[in-house]
Amino acid sequence: HLHGKSHVQHGPSLFTTMKTVVLALAATGASAFAPLPATRLPTARFSTEAAEPEAAAPVAEAPAAEAAEAPYGDGTTSFAPRPVSQWAEVGAFQKYKNLEDSIAYGWMKQRLAEFPALAALEPQVEKCKTRPAMLDGTHAGDYGFDPLGYATTDELLYFYMESEVKHSRLAMIGALGWIAAELNSGEVAPNLLNGHLFELPNLAATVLVFGLWSWNEHLQYPAQYLEHTPNSGRYNYLHYEDGPYVAGNYDFDPLNFYSVLGDDAAGRRSMRDLELAHGRTAMMGLTSWVLFEAVTGVPITSAAAIFFKPFWAWGLPFLGENAFIGTIEFAAVVGALGYKAYDVVANDWDSIKYMGDNDPKMKGFKVWLDQK
Repeated sequence: HLHGKSHVQHGPSLFTTMKTVVLALAATGASAFAPLPATRLPTARFSTEAAEPEAAAPVAEAPAAEAAEAPYGDGTTSFAPRPVSQWAEVGAFQKYKNLEDSIAYGWMKQRLAEFPALAALEPQVEKCKTRPAMLDGTHAGDYGFDPLGYATTDELLYFYMESEVKHSRLAMIGALGWIAAELNSGEVAPNLLNGHLFELPNLAATVLVFGLWSWNEHLQYPAQYLEHTPNSGRYNYLHYEDGPYVAGNYDFDPLNFYSVLGDDAAGRRSMRDLELAHGRTAMMGLTSWVLFEAVTGVPITSAAAIFFKPFWAWGLPFLGENAFIGTIEFAAVVGALGYKAYDVVANDWDSIKYMGDNDPKMKGFKVWLDQK
């Protein structure tokens, strides 16, 4: 009897619970289980009263997809950098993009104004006024100077960039070797104009060196400018992160000089600028040495001993070494350097310290700083 009573008391409670759940599910609108519209939030989702039909809310049109950024380059090579918008800002790439005149033209005009004797070159200088389209300040050593119009496509531009870097490096090594050879022998270095290049030992060494270099280029070309991808070396990865194409990369930097000026796009760009500046100077220097020695027959190390020999071996050009004259020359050089150091500390340092205030020589620096 107690067991039956207990069953009678608990039975209605279970039944009532189930009934409540079923009614709640039945009263719930089907829209409660459907994805919510993106344009409005639901209202009175669980109301059991009949609701007046609502006017359908206007569906906002999806915004037009932004046009994809055009790839950098003209498609003449398979080199594919990141979009320009993702390039490292500190690298100052494309800094001449909005300029009509080349930077080289402004520099040459200043030289013409300073040296009236060069006025005959003005027509040629005017031909260099317009900045070449390919030279927008993206690459190292770019001053917008291409009077013969060599760089008309990416393929040609990259080829000439690679060629210039190689010639620059060879010229720097050659300048060092030239001086070493003349200091060792006391005679002019062998070259094409004085005939010594065709002596058997010199000719054999030249053929060997350039043969090895040509073989290396055969292996590299055209991969030198087609396979600069992020996964083909440490520096290719860094250059890909920085942005544009970089010439002369052999992924060789055992002393980590590449990051001396900063381990970022600006530091690497500055180091490439320095390398090209030194390389161009070396190419011009070697050319001038060859012509000078062909005309005079005097080794450059003797004609300009002040740069290559200790002061007691100095003298006067074409008159040979003279310790007395060398000592006087050395004293004059030390005095000039000392005065320049004093002038910098006493005058220019304050101008730099106070950002160029009241010093027209520092105007450019101050304008740059104000813009920053």
